[in-house]
Amino acid sequence: MGRITQFAIENSRVTILVLACIVIVGIQAFLTMPSREDPEITVRDAQVSVYFPGMPVDQVENLIAKPLEKKINEIPEVSEINTTVKTGEVLIKPKVDDSYFDLAPIWQDLRNKMDDVIKDLPEGSIGPIVNDDFGRVSSATVSMTGDGFTMKELREIALYMQDRINAMDCVDKVDVMGIQEERVYLEINAARLAYYGFSFGSIVQELNDQNVVLPGGSINAEGRIIVIEPSGNFRTIEDIKNIQVQVPDTEQVVYLQDIADVRRSYVEPSEYAAFFNDRPAVILAISMVPRYNIEDFGQQVTTEIHELEKELPVGIELDYATYQPSLVKKAVDSAVNNLFQTVVVVLIVVIAFLGVRTGILVSTIVPLTVLLSFIVMGIWGIDLQRMSIAAIIISLGLLVDNGIVITEDMQRRLDMGVNKKEAAVNAAQSLGVPLLTSSLTTILAFMPLMLADDVSGEYLRSLSQVVIIALLSSWFLAMFAAPTFCYWFLDEKKQVKAAEQKPSSYNSRMYVVYRAILEMLMRYRVRFIAFLGAALILAVNGFSLIPKQMMPYSDRNQFLVYIDMPAGTHIDETTKVTRRLTRWLSDSQANSDIQSNIAYMGYGGPRFFLTLTPPNPSNNVAFLVVNTNVTEEVVPAMAKVDSFILENLPEARGRSKRMSLGAGEIGIVEYKITGEDVTELYRIARSIENEMNGISGTVDVKNDWNEPVIRTRVEVDQDRARRAGVTSKSIANALNAYFEGVQISDFREGDKIIPIVVQGDETRDDWSGLRTLPIRAENGESVTLMQIADFKSYIAPGKLIRQDQERTLTVSCLHTTMQAAELHTLLWPFIQTLTLPEGYDIDVGGEIENSEKGNSALAANLPYALLGMIVLLVIQFNSFRRPAIIMLTIPLVIIGAVLGLLVSNAFLSFTAILGIYSLVGIIMNNGIVLIDRIDLERTRGLRVREAIFEACQARLRPILITTLTTILGLVPLALFGGAMWYPMAWAIMGGLAVGTILTLGFVPVLYSLFFTET
Repeated sequence: MGRITQFAIENSRVTILVLACIVIVGIQAFLTMPSREDPEITVRDAQVSVYFPGMPVDQVENLIAKPLEKKINEIPEVSEINTTVKTGEVLIKPKVDDSYFDLAPIWQDLRNKMDDVIKDLPEGSIGPIVNDDFGRVSSATVSMTGDGFTMKELREIALYMQDRINAMDCVDKVDVMGIQEERVYLEINAARLAYYGFSFGSIVQELNDQNVVLPGGSINAEGRIIVIEPSGNFRTIEDIKNIQVQVPDTEQVVYLQDIADVRRSYVEPSEYAAFFNDRPAVILAISMVPRYNIEDFGQQVTTEIHELEKELPVGIELDYATYQPSLVKKAVDSAVNNLFQTVVVVLIVVIAFLGVRTGILVSTIVPLTVLLSFIVMGIWGIDLQRMSIAAIIISLGLLVDNGIVITEDMQRRLDMGVNKKEAAVNAAQSLGVPLLTSSLTTILAFMPLMLADDVSGEYLRSLSQVVIIALLSSWFLAMFAAPTFCYWFLDEKKQVKAAEQKPSSYNSRMYVVYRAILEMLMRYRVRFIAFLGAALILAVNGFSLIPKQMMPYSDRNQFLVYIDMPAGTHIDETTKVTRRLTRWLSDSQANSDIQSNIAYMGYGGPRFFLTLTPPNPSNNVAFLVVNTNVTEEVVPAMAKVDSFILENLPEARGRSKRMSLGAGEIGIVEYKITGEDVTELYRIARSIENEMNGISGTVDVKNDWNEPVIRTRVEVDQDRARRAGVTSKSIANALNAYFEGVQISDFREGDKIIPIVVQGDETRDDWSGLRTLPIRAENGESVTLMQIADFKSYIAPGKLIRQDQERTLTVSCLHTTMQAAELHTLLWPFIQTLTLPEGYDIDVGGEIENSEKGNSALAANLPYALLGMIVLLVIQFNSFRRPAIIMLTIPLVIIGAVLGLLVSNAFLSFTAILGIYSLVGIIMNNGIVLIDRIDLERTRGLRVREAIFEACQARLRPILITTLTTILGLVPLALFGGAMWYPMAWAIMGGLAVGTILTLGFVPVLYSLFFTET
């Protein structure tokens, strides 16, 4: 290792050039590096949807959902299949296992499977429709509103904007939402049909025959081809109204307008409507090109929006409904500020302990390491985001330690009279391997995070990568730059004077106190080890006292609102009720703290945040995003919204929700009940819901099947139907057309195609209209439905949820003060007492399931990491006893970490566990260098006890400096890093403070036990 140092000293101009390149290129890499709020995570979900209007839930499940699930299950990469079954539609979300990253061939396989299954689906099924773009995140959503403009005009403007924005280099895709498509409705009155003897079937056939765009053929006229075009297609709405229809069994004809109301309108009921500040809006969801700098993206899109505003008609207003660049900039700036604050604190501490000249020389390694890390991050394709910046902060203590150890060893050699060049080379030669080993063991401590084969591993992968980069960069600069700086700037003569002032016998108060404590510990070694064992047991038990939360809330100035109407509610009613809320939210006098709100009726809008999964489309749901002026106003605004919903929306279940940095909802407790019988599943769910409601403070107790709804079954009497000449198919077609509407043709206007839909008029909502519905018989006559069928009402689920091909009803709730783990502790004993029929199970879901999955994924590779550490240590020391001593120090970090979390009242979160992982490397690093120094003193002829005392005193100051720089460097993160980093900072600070003190006693005590005097 000394060759690196020797090269740097002997080739000073090359060294200066290398260091200058690190500074210049590092700064440039930092300024141009793509930034994002969080690491990019691959969304491994797709959507498969099939529609069959009017088909009952049980038939959709058996005839459509099950064949689809069976086919999807043949794809080996798919790990989960989540299915939602509703009347007339099924939505399946297959999830690919987290270990797969190249999804394109998997989604192609899915498409192929869905093409294969079409032949097994009922005739008339629409689909399967595969959407593998489900995970796309919209970096900005633009709301377009215009009072007095028709939806047709808004549509044309939106499509023009879509084309313009799509052409930008920074834009990946633009989706347009909220447009209400046009329809031509033929609303037929059943009584008038019956009066003339018509049926729905005859009307549909007549219209299809008259509206044609088909080739009429061609003729060869004297060598020239002349194409013949029939002109039977509709050109105006009047053409449709004036269609002549022959009355059955007569010569009489009537116009279509005599038996149907013909009107041009927008789709009814409205589909995917959006409201911005309570005004009807069209939404443009803009996605950014991968790895593009989001700040540059925001500036370019904003500039284009301003240019478009100048071109658009007066009265059209464009606003950002959600805008990620500003939020990402805020998050990244905060993290970068924490990094710079930490670097400044580290520099101050090092200078205070080592003196100005030596302190500056050592401190220079820190910014150089950070800049070199930025260079390698850019090469490796790592963005500047929350995790990558945190990794550098975590690594700072070890970065300083390498420089301190090299500098102090070189100083010791100078004190012995060695010339500067020899001292520098020998210091690097003797410490290069131990420092590399300590860096590699720390890297191995982080390897389980990088190798975890789930979403948490993907989220933390960049953290592990940057730790590897930072530690190896630090080691290289400790070999290349630190001794070279000392060679250039430390004066031998001055250094000797400094050494003369230094008490070589360690007589300062710090050393005297430490020596006295160490002597006492060596005298009572067994008692000390027993004390540490007891403290460790208490600390492990102390984990139960720490509140648990997988991931914290986001610090965005946004929150979400979910509105759930009773199952079966019409979308128009959902919109009407929700607009009471949006109208109030948009009142600036009542809500001066609210900047804007966007509401999506019947769906969840675009995914604008990585961990947010929009609600599935359903007529009885609405989803709102509310933007406050500042983050501090989020919680009070949520309380106001919840109160307003409770008082003013009695027919709805609604609540506000803070955005979480994790995949699931914070604090939610879920129990998944699997079984076959619907009644039994509801019975078990009711029992759990009653228990939940019995706990004071529980809120939002619900199940994901919603309440059962009343349905009417048309039971056809086959004997009567056969006598009347009516088939089941004709009955189904008539019912579907009358109530759901059926597209029978198209109306063409230029290059625009507008579907023509036949449906019943307003009387279709009347029970009598169903009974008198005319059905076409085989002989051309019509009979009323009540002549051939009976009507029975029954109660059925509004929807069914299936997970991995089993019916699964999930019961969930939240608590106003308890965390999910606490609430689960209260509920689980009751659930275990439930008597379940054979074939029924209850599993835990929600935050607890996500936490267990994440922790198990991290722990899966821990044994391999520990084995790697042991191998490295055995190679380093050529010993088994020395690695055993170092490995036995690892549990000591738990004592301090638990104490730090308890004192700070922090959560045992994912980042706290991450902090404990990082402690392992730091504590092991102290042990490695300490044992290496003891062995060095022994090679000089000192006895074991003397070598222990000499080495411990020699390493006391570097270890304390490293500890203090790390602890004080984390103070900005603890104070200003937000909820994400608060637990991690306190876990490291507590674990390092206590762990270092214990290590300074535990390692020498164990060494004295393992190596007796000879």
